[in-house]
Amino acid sequence: MRVLICYDQGAPAESIRDALTVGKALMDRDHTVVYVVGDPVAFVDHAASWTPDELHQAPVRHAAPHLVMKRPPVDGFADQMAISGYDNKDALITLATVWSRQLEALKPDIIVGFCTPVLWLVGPLHAPTVAIGNGFALPPILGSSFPRMSVESTPLADEELMLTNANAVLARLGKPSLASLSEILGGCTSILYGLPAFDPYLQLRRSLTMGLLGAQPEPTVPPAEPRLAVFLDVYCPGIEMIVLAVAGFDQIPVDIHISGATTSMRRFLEQQPHVKVWSDHAGLLDQAASASALVHHGVQDVAQRCLTVGRPQLLIPWTREQEILNYMVGWMSFSWMKAPTIQIDEMAMTLRDLLRDSSLMVAAQHHARQLANANMPNALPAIVERIEGLARP
Repeated sequence: MRVLICYDQGAPAESIRDALTVGKALMDRDHTVVYVVGDPVAFVDHAASWTPDELHQAPVRHAAPHLVMKRPPVDGFADQMAISGYDNKDALITLATVWSRQLEALKPDIIVGFCTPVLWLVGPLHAPTVAIGNGFALPPILGSSFPRMSVESTPLADEELMLTNANAVLARLGKPSLASLSEILGGCTSILYGLPAFDPYLQLRRSLTMGLLGAQPEPTVPPAEPRLAVFLDVYCPGIEMIVLAVAGFDQIPVDIHISGATTSMRRFLEQQPHVKVWSDHAGLLDQAASASALVHHGVQDVAQRCLTVGRPQLLIPWTREQEILNYMVGWMSFSWMKAPTIQIDEMAMTLRDLLRDSSLMVAAQHHARQLANANMPNALPAIVERIEGLARP
């Protein structure tokens, strides 16, 4: 079976790693896996020493420049669709046409899409298409619209306009029109995974998650010697201040991975004797149990991996999804939150106090054991089986 695994330029790092995980599992079952990705360089960087035999550039829309008159934060799936091309008819028609030509050339038996709204529109016209993702990346289909992430949201997206643009694409391709925007996901088979407790749309779901993507690690006692693991994103506002705070926090060893780190940033950190720089995000995440506490922006897979092993966390959110995740886990009391714009000395003091607060560790260990007792299944075998069952005979 020839499987196309695709994601757009806006896919978060965790979706890239999940795309790799699913692809390798399918390859182990002797299927041919072809990757069509928004940023092939970043994909190879995440894949570390492994590079797929077939790797193609996905059609992407150039990111908007950073202007003074900028939009409010993206807040919900409709807004994510808007910035991916649905808010402009000509852009959407162009992207859909290039996707269609690419699918015709690659001739897949099945298409698997992570965070790819344009592909989800045109993919079912070429082969059975799977829309796959965790709670943030895959919203429920509810009526004619998509739920918002927060009540205070100022919608960026005019869903009626986006529906009109989508129907213009389908008319160009000679296909019947859609009655509602949510039918774009309705034409795909949806596969949801991840911790239900981290799903912002949990109360609106008609179906629950299939489990964790990968085996669930057991809770472990913290290491005898304190150690910090840090996961950062170079696009976070104030990232330089956070990096300087970590570099100046020389009281304990620090493991750090910065997605998209510049050469100068990497070299600066490598000069610090207490800092070990990791180029492999997944490799450092696998070592989460060796850290006393973890620092990240509020990424779902990092948060759930840290929770399963029972480690306190410091969240530094800068996107709406990360802020929502921080709000959702607040009641568990295993984490602190700091804004990315705080001063260097305050961040350094926060790192010190994080390691001294024993109540965070007690709460993290408690929830880790509760989660272990829940016996969350490994969703990967079920996902592979479902993908195999969707292929056309």
